[in-house]
Parts: sequence; C-alpha cells; structure tokens
Amino acid sequence: MSAEINVVYQDILDSSSVFKTQGVKYDGIVPKEVGTVPQVTESSLSDAITRVLEAISTLHDSLGSSMQIHGDKLKTVHDRYRNTEDDIDDLMRSIDDPATIQPRVGY
Repeated sequence: MSAEINVVYQDILDSSSVFKTQGVKYDGIVPKEVGTVPQVTESSLSDAITRVLEAISTLHDSLGSSMQIHGDKLKTVHDRYRNTEDDIDDLMRSIDDPATIQPRVGY
C-alpha cells in the first residue's frame, strides 16, 4: 500500500474522531432544558417564544447528534476501505494458486 493511501486512511480516521468529539462538545454547550421564558403580558407572544426556544433546542440537539453519527460513518468508511485493501492484497498474493483464495469471515 502506498504512503498516499495511508495518509487518506489516517485522514478519514482523524476526521471521524474530530466529528465525534466536536459533536459531543457542541451538544453540551446548551442546557437541555429551555428554562424560564421571559414574562410578557401577551399570552400568544409568550407561547410563540416558548415554541421558538424549543425549536432552537431541537435543532441544536439534532445537529450535535448528526455530527456524532457522521463520525461513526467515517469510522465505518475507514474500516471498510482498510478491509477492502487487505482483501486486494491477499488476492494479489494468492493469485498464482486460486485454490488458496478464501472469502473473509464476517462480511
């Protein structure tokens, strides 16, 4: 395997870690509870403020979770590329004797 491919593999793995770490950090910067809504005399305005704050909270939580999920996906991509490269290397070493070619377990 060439050095350039190793760099790409490592970059994918590093990106996975960054996405997961930053997703956790991002998720933690806002309290889970909206808290007390500022008191206003108009009840419909108070309700609207509550709904907007809840929507912002939901979007924030979704983004943090999405970042973490993308980190998991990048890790899966890294592992699958690595396994595929290993399969190709095994195949190239075994090509002279087709009887020695065996499928990988766990796919």
